[in-house]
Amino acid sequence: MEEIEIVIAGAGICGLAVALALHRKGIKSVVLEKAESVRATGAGIGIQPNGWRVLHQLGVASTLQSTALPILGGRDISIQNNGKRRESPLLPVPSVGEVRCLKRSDLVNVLAGQLPTGTIRFECQIVSVELDSLTSYPIIHLQDGTAIRAKVLVGCDGANSIVGNFIGLKPKKVFSSCTVRGFTEYPNSHGLPIEFIRIRKGNTLFGRVPITDKLVYWFLLHRWNPTDILKWPKIQN
Repeated sequence: MEEIEIVIAGAGICGLAVALALHRKGIKSVVLEKAESVRATGAGIGIQPNGWRVLHQLGVASTLQSTALPILGGRDISIQNNGKRRESPLLPVPSVGEVRCLKRSDLVNVLAGQLPTGTIRFECQIVSVELDSLTSYPIIHLQDGTAIRAKVLVGCDGANSIVGNFIGLKPKKVFSSCTVRGFTEYPNSHGLPIEFIRIRKGNTLFGRVPITDKLVYWFLLHRWNPTDILKWPKIQN
C-alpha cells in the first residue's frame, strides 16, 4: 500500500488551489483526478475582490489579469408578465473592487501549471474510503485496485463526493434546471460595454459579460417547475 502524507481528491479549481497553497508553503501533496487531463466545466467564472486576494496569495493573479478586462458595472433587468421592464444597478461596480470574468479553462490551467510535475495523478478514480484499524488514517481505494494510505485526505471531488459520503456529508439539494453556457467570439470587436447584464423573466434567466474586447461569456438558465409540462407542445403520432 502506498503511503502519502496529503491526498487531495479532485483536480478542479478547489483541489488545485489547495495543492498550490500547500506548495507555496513548502508542503507536498498529491492530487487524484479521475479524468485524463485537467478539465473545466461551466465555461466562465466571475472572480470578485476576495477571489483576487486569494489568487494574489497563490501567485497567479497577474497572469490571469492579463486574460480578462475589469468589469465596470452591472444591470439587473426584470421583465414582468405584462411586458413592463424594471432595471436596477447590479454589483459589481468599481467601488466594490476588482471584478473580472475568466475563462474557467484559463484558471485551472494556470493553477495546474504552477504545481510541481507529478503532483496531479490522472485517471485515478476513487471508489471508496475506509479507516485503517491500526492507525485511523484514511485508506483510499482506487478503481484500478490499488490503495493509498494518507495522513490527511482533502475532499474536493464535486457534487457526488466519495470523500463527502465517507465523512457523512449529505449532498446539497439542488433545484431542477436547464442551463446552457458558452462564448461568442467577435473577430474584430464586440463593442459592448464592459458590464454584467442579467435579464430575468419568470423562471428564465439570461446573463452576459465581456471577457475581452473580442470574447463574450453568456448563459441561459431555466428553472423547471411542474407547470412547465403544461406548456410543452404535444407530439402527435
